[in-house]
Amino acid sequence: MREFKDDEGRPWRLALTCSAVMRVRDSVTIDVDGEKRPFKIENVAEVSATFHILRTQYTVLAETLYAILCKQVEEKKLTKDDFFEGLRGDALESAGKALEEELIDFFPQRRRPLARLTSEAHEQRMEAVIAEAVAQMQMALTGEIPTPSGMPSGKQQESLESTQAGGPSDNSLLLATPA
Repeated sequence: MREFKDDEGRPWRLALTCSAVMRVRDSVTIDVDGEKRPFKIENVAEVSATFHILRTQYTVLAETLYAILCKQVEEKKLTKDDFFEGLRGDALESAGKALEEELIDFFPQRRRPLARLTSEAHEQRMEAVIAEAVAQMQMALTGEIPTPSGMPSGKQQESLESTQAGGPSDNSLLLATPA
């Protein structure tokens, strides 16, 4: 069981059980190639897609959390909309991480290493994508325009004086040719 606090400071106890998984499947849909399908959060064969959805589709994450926590929402005398109002920013991210950990623990022990490695791989890829996007935005703001390799950069070519003449440079290795 994991705990998180929403943006209003309300505590939530998150436990992914078979009953909770069935509520998710019955009430949350995802778009797959333009077709609405039940969100089968428990499908270990598609755990990579599940982590991707939970990390990138925040309304699906919120709907999933509500399906799991609906009994607690009722106990706190909140509406579904009240619950959603408490999910944004850091609280939403914290809830998503708690759900991922619960999902990993939901699987039988022999499947957990696969789920955990998949989660870690997604985290690393997302961090790399974010770092690259930030770097490109910073370059765009400073007037540097990144270009694909081999494409003209839009900058004026350096003078020939600064370009090395043909042949090996002083620090290159000479390859011995067999006699």
